[in-house]
Amino acid sequence: MAAENKKAVIIGAGVGGITTSIYLARNGYEVDIFEKNAVPGGRCGQIIRDGHRFDLGATMMMMPRIYNDVFNSLGIELEENKDIIPLRDLYKIYFNDGSNISFTSDKERMRSQLEKIEKDSFVKAEKYVSEGYEIFRLGMKKLIDRNFYNLLQLVNFKNIGLLIKLKVFISNWNYAKKFFRHNHLLMAYTFQNIYVGQSPFNSPALFSMVPAAELVEGTYFPVGGMFAVV
Repeated sequence: MAAENKKAVIIGAGVGGITTSIYLARNGYEVDIFEKNAVPGGRCGQIIRDGHRFDLGATMMMMPRIYNDVFNSLGIELEENKDIIPLRDLYKIYFNDGSNISFTSDKERMRSQLEKIEKDSFVKAEKYVSEGYEIFRLGMKKLIDRNFYNLLQLVNFKNIGLLIKLKVFISNWNYAKKFFRHNHLLMAYTFQNIYVGQSPFNSPALFSMVPAAELVEGTYFPVGGMFAVV
């Protein structure tokens, strides 16, 4: 098929749709994007009211390697401390007894906070993060970075072992209980399920990869908010 006859239609102008359309256009496709909202962005959209900006979904940039891979392929460099600001403190978690934990990449500060809540919990937290990051790397390599052209390529006996390694048969909450006893720590390392609208009580421990990726790869704030990425 001649390049001028290659056409593609993208439904949705979120970051996934925009990225896909860019790659298709660079490979000779004529691309039409259809978006139900007045502006692009999807869950990385924004609302401006009286001079204040509100993010519609994501508020910080996780898994920066993925963003860097995309932007580098387009000849755009994300400059640290200019385009994106590294976050030492990712967020602060407040509990109903008035206490709180600052989720931070500062390991000594994290150690001090965790040990006050539960003895020897910092070592266990490090193991939780290490294993969660291995789940993240394995999931990226074996699932997310792969194309599946039919259902049998995904659902087969060979992949049962993979799914066990990815902890899809145990809830995130029950998995975290193998590492922590105190409810505050259980909540601190599992609440990230709500990023994708899930509950840690009935979603797979695969999502232990989220706090792990946040801490291991680093988390950033794009200058201008996530809509700046759009």
